[in-house]
Amino acid sequence: MRFPFSQQITTTRALQLFQVMRLGAVIGTSVLLAKSGLPMADIGLYEWLLYIGTVSTFFWVNGLLQGIAPMHGLLADSERRPFIFNSFIVFCGIATAVFCVLFFGKSYLLPVLAGRSELPYFGVFCVYLLFNLPTLTVEFIYLLQKKPHHIVGWGVMSFGLQLVVVFVPLWLGWGLGGSLTGLAGWALLKFAWTLGLVLHSGQSILRPDLIRQYLLFSAPLMLNVVVGNLIALFDNWLVGWHFHDEAVFAVFRYGSRELPLATALATALSAAMIPQLTANFEGGMAELKTQTTRLMHVLFPLTIVMLFVTKPLFPLVFNPDFAASAPLFSIYLLITASRVLLPNALVLAKGEPAVIFRVGLLELSVKVVLGFLFIRWFGLIGVAWSAVLAFWVEKIGLLLFLQKKYGIRPSQWLDLRWYLGYVAVLIAAFLLT
Repeated sequence: MRFPFSQQITTTRALQLFQVMRLGAVIGTSVLLAKSGLPMADIGLYEWLLYIGTVSTFFWVNGLLQGIAPMHGLLADSERRPFIFNSFIVFCGIATAVFCVLFFGKSYLLPVLAGRSELPYFGVFCVYLLFNLPTLTVEFIYLLQKKPHHIVGWGVMSFGLQLVVVFVPLWLGWGLGGSLTGLAGWALLKFAWTLGLVLHSGQSILRPDLIRQYLLFSAPLMLNVVVGNLIALFDNWLVGWHFHDEAVFAVFRYGSRELPLATALATALSAAMIPQLTANFEGGMAELKTQTTRLMHVLFPLTIVMLFVTKPLFPLVFNPDFAASAPLFSIYLLITASRVLLPNALVLAKGEPAVIFRVGLLELSVKVVLGFLFIRWFGLIGVAWSAVLAFWVEKIGLLLFLQKKYGIRPSQWLDLRWYLGYVAVLIAAFLLT
């Protein structure tokens, strides 16, 4: 979990850094908007636009991105360059379809997604999606080319200038519309870069057979992403449906976040461990125990510190209107205890992706039931607790599956002493705060 910059950076470290920069840009944008003096209604409007964009893209974007590297590895050398071009064509085609559906069908979709018939700046945001979505393939092209420094450079340029185009219009007094127009213009420039990279790295031959193979290969990955992301999307929808208040929605969006580093580092570690587990399962479990312990030494102390500083920091980092977000964030920090558990890597190494999908469906079902009950009983706090409890459903389900079918105990791949000790301290810190 260390990033020794004095050594040659690897693609794994580069991707971890890229994810950290992505999270930093999201948090930085939130801080800029909160500090900009924009009305809470405008900040809530921005969150609504992001929510609609996520609803319309999350499953196919993430599923197709996950399919790029393994699909590329399965192809013959002569088909790899055409695949780069055709995968980009897939992203462009679906992005165009999403734009058309959202832009021309807004009178039908907005009442369903946002509970209203019109949203300011919706057309500009659709243009941003159209040009930005195909650019998401850039880091994976650099990954296939084994160019880690290019991945880091692309992250610095992409996310650094993203903050600039959000901040400068606000500083000039152009409001939220100016920032969204800046984002759309920046997306167009990134698209031009991506097109040049694809034409240089790929082979410009339209191959329907490769497109069909790519879509079929990525289909189960999309389904897994749907199950995982519907939980977060359901929470956003539930809050909007229950309260009908942009300010309350903004408070929830700012508070309903895990520890930013936890998801990025845990996901990267899980992905990196799968090849080792597949090649040597026993040796891979030993390495997983070592790496998970290192991950715990980073994430648990950071989470505990965040519990103590969240309440005073939230009004300072954002503004006093977001003080109500701090208790929500404290509850979401508890997800770290389950986030560091990586049974998913073991299940995938055993060739059982369907199990993850089925357990995910159970998790989603539990989340929906608890969400409707807890929001009525406890309000926003109840939504946060329903997320924490539902996340444990997935982990416990996978742990039970591994032990029942393969006889794999948690102690074989997890240092239980460190884990239980950290969890006890985490719970004590939460109760104290």
